Amino acid sequence: MTTENYLVIIIGFVVIATGIYHYLSQKPLTIYHNIRPILAKNITDVAKHNHATALLLFIYGLIFILEGFIFNQTIVLHIAIFTAVPGILIVMAIYEIFIRRKYSTR
Repeated sequence: MTTENYLVIIIGFVVIATGIYHYLSQKPLTIYHNIRPILAKNITDVAKHNHATALLLFIYGLIFILEGFIFNQTIVLHIAIFTAVPGILIVMAIYEIFIRRKYSTR
């Protein structure tokens, strides 16, 4: 394995660590870290909301880890970039369409 493979695997573990933080948190968290946090009164079930968000991040991080193990040095960074850019848009869409709508009180 090369440095590129390890880098992609580390990115995956960072995303999974963020998911674990979401899973264990008692206050409502979103995948967006640059906006004002969601208030607990706007969420129907904070624990289920955070668990669904954590599962989404866990799957996204697992994809990066699998890419680091499966692909070789010449292609792993290209695949990771093509996973990251559209992947984060897909993660945002899943969060907005399914998770936020399901647990929002509005």
